[in-house]
Amino acid sequence: MTHYIYNKVRCSFLKVSLCGGLMGAFLFSSCYDLTEMSHNPYELEGNTGSGNSDITPGDDESPYADINLNYQVSAEDSAYWKDYISSVPNDFRSFLYQCYYSQYQRATNLTHDVYSGYGAYNQPKHMNGSPRYGYTDGWSAYRWEDFYNSRCTEYRNMLRALKFNNAPEHYRNMFYKIRIYMAFALLANTDTYGDMPCKEYVQARIPEENNVSYNTQEEIYDCMFRMLEQAVDSINPEDKSQYNITDGDICYFGDDYKWLRFANTLRLRMALRISNVDPDRARKEGEAALNNKYGLMRSNDDNMQTVPKYASASIGGEDSGGDENGMAMCSVAYGGEYVLSWDMEQFYRNLSTGGAQYTIKTGRTSSVTKTIDPRCLKCWYRAGMTSSTIASGEDSQREDYVGCHRNAQDDAVSMSVLNYSLTKTQPKPESKELNPDYYFNYSRPHVWLGYAESLFLKAEAVLREWTGEGLDMSVEDYVRAGIQASMDHYQVSADEAQSYINGVVCLNDNTFQSGDRERILEALITHKWMAVFPNGNEGWADFRRTDYPALEGMYNVETGVVTNTSGDPVLDRHLIKRILYPNSESANQYFTSNAALQEKNTQSTRLWWDVDDTNDDSGNRKTYNNFR
Repeated sequence: MTHYIYNKVRCSFLKVSLCGGLMGAFLFSSCYDLTEMSHNPYELEGNTGSGNSDITPGDDESPYADINLNYQVSAEDSAYWKDYISSVPNDFRSFLYQCYYSQYQRATNLTHDVYSGYGAYNQPKHMNGSPRYGYTDGWSAYRWEDFYNSRCTEYRNMLRALKFNNAPEHYRNMFYKIRIYMAFALLANTDTYGDMPCKEYVQARIPEENNVSYNTQEEIYDCMFRMLEQAVDSINPEDKSQYNITDGDICYFGDDYKWLRFANTLRLRMALRISNVDPDRARKEGEAALNNKYGLMRSNDDNMQTVPKYASASIGGEDSGGDENGMAMCSVAYGGEYVLSWDMEQFYRNLSTGGAQYTIKTGRTSSVTKTIDPRCLKCWYRAGMTSSTIASGEDSQREDYVGCHRNAQDDAVSMSVLNYSLTKTQPKPESKELNPDYYFNYSRPHVWLGYAESLFLKAEAVLREWTGEGLDMSVEDYVRAGIQASMDHYQVSADEAQSYINGVVCLNDNTFQSGDRERILEALITHKWMAVFPNGNEGWADFRRTDYPALEGMYNVETGVVTNTSGDPVLDRHLIKRILYPNSESANQYFTSNAALQEKNTQSTRLWWDVDDTNDDSGNRKTYNNFR
């Protein structure tokens, strides 16, 4: 009996839709009493073979043959995909929303947002899990399962619909915009795990069940670079006859020029990621991005972001009653679970002598005035919040901003007394508005790659002596511009922003005139890290690549106390480098038969582009060389 591919895909799509409805109800529910997950993310109903036995190989001699949809489907399949085009806008909206936001607390906040150094966990029930490096399959497996079971299904359905119809050229631009975002999604996942299944999914194929091959991270980066190159070369933004999605494009509302600038900026980010392990390829890709005629991001209007469904439809939301900003949910809505980190508090206070002033009342008529990074006042409440002050949206003027050590001991964390700063979030219904004084209102979009970051990327490109038409300033001037762009994004007043920039230590101590590229890079990456917040995916990746900024680990050098709960003794002194593959991979024959892959499956194993460890075996920071 012949089983057509569309039947398999339809069964899979139904299954994913049903699962998505159940999982969506828990999108931002706090993760208490979770059981470990054992579901096979590759399992597709009706799929007993390779999943591709009913497709015919096509002739493709292009340099992209191994990542193209280089096959044909039957006439019956093609008829199904032609009808499926009407579903593409809804799939695209879901694809854009869920790739980075699905199961946010479990998949990202408990791991990446902590490992990046941005925040810490104040919830005792969670401490011995991910925040202290303990792998919790019931949390972390969501990222893997959601990507392969849900997002790859959406991607496959959309691409097949746009290709296998009577007029595929009419859908060319849309086809490649989806490919750009798939590369973006792949980046977040390979930078979490390293080697992983890739090319079969990029080609919109259905892999053989329980025998899914992996690609090395080097191969995945090559794949992503070529996906971006091909997409930018294929999209014609001036062709107004092209099929386009506007409302369903909750990132750029159908603006092809913004998609092209995003693709180039993403390519430059990826090029710098591999600059230590493969400097020649890094330069090639980086300079290609810098010299492309469409350029990089031009302003904060180009930011790639996820708009919460809670937000108004006018900015890409759905005016829903739930699905709020993920970080605000993990912090304020959950009663103070996720809080400001000690690392970030120190950078708010010490990277500049200028900024915004605030007053702490010390008595009935006495007070002290302090100066701090003005972005801190936008993002965080002062310590000592209570249920009543959270409900009113007002913090105590007698308190200060306080960050929590990520290696804090049990007696230093408590949900009863909130000793640390929570995200600054107005209560509902005021939180529906994007009040600039409450950055983490529930409607606030979550930026994953922004204009400020693009300026810091250019700064590092200049530092590495890459060339490009888009490079017309010095490293120092790009750093200054990047800080200003970040201030603009937070809507910091001109006076406070200028005060902060005038007082930036590295702009006043001859760092950029020193000729010491490592010293310059540390200053550059530290300010970039501040601007990339709250994107823990990128903050953690850039930290592992460069070992900047200087962040504390699970080992307290002063006290000798170890808080590592992973079971990996290497992490007693070293910092976490990746997340384990989920337990469901025990059903994947390729994984279980690959001894080398299993041997690398530790959280202390560095990824391909992470060429050196952050700490020595005593737990002290090393001396780094990021110019090889």
